[in-house]
Amino acid sequence: MGSHSRVRLAKCQLLATCFFTLLLGLSMGILTILTHYGGRSVIIHATSPDDDLSGSMYYWAFSLGIFLTSMLTLGVVLSTLGVVREAKGLMAGGFISFALVFLVAVQVTFWRYREPSKVENSVLDTYDLVYEQAMRNVSDIWWQRLVAMHDTGCLQEIRSLMREHLRLTTLLLIITLAFMVYGMFLTSFLWLTIHYGRSLDRKGRYTLTPQ
Repeated sequence: MGSHSRVRLAKCQLLATCFFTLLLGLSMGILTILTHYGGRSVIIHATSPDDDLSGSMYYWAFSLGIFLTSMLTLGVVLSTLGVVREAKGLMAGGFISFALVFLVAVQVTFWRYREPSKVENSVLDTYDLVYEQAMRNVSDIWWQRLVAMHDTGCLQEIRSLMREHLRLTTLLLIITLAFMVYGMFLTSFLWLTIHYGRSLDRKGRYTLTPQ
């Protein structure tokens, strides 16, 4: 396979990678919004104390999901424009975006496998706290919070749903890591190709000479 064919193949593969990465980013954004504004998540967050771990994780997960979605979208836009315009700066921007997503996804995946039940335990601790305070008749507001939690489903249902949600999140992270590695490889290859002028789709450079 000649250099011209290799460059064209790399460009087609990067465009295809960008397309699926865009779908991945949309899926991650939808999952983030549904998680943040879902009925069970809102109730659990509303019933948890201000200094509870689940409250900080609630905002942390939402911020992280929005960040990853934004960086994936930015990487897709820059890489696509870099392919079309054969611009080193745009291609480098796409590489940096993919690299940032890769680093964050690695950290989150590592934390997920290091603390596999951290999220679930924090939610269960919140439920136990609300139940204990309600049984002590500390205040009517604790009964209202307990009723609100049970209106969204029993404890077993909440636990099952959270486990399925975490499995889906882990799957998306693994897919993201695979796409980011491939995207970084393609963008770096095409950056070098453009840098050394080996992108044969160009029509060439012209210089004006005095008559």
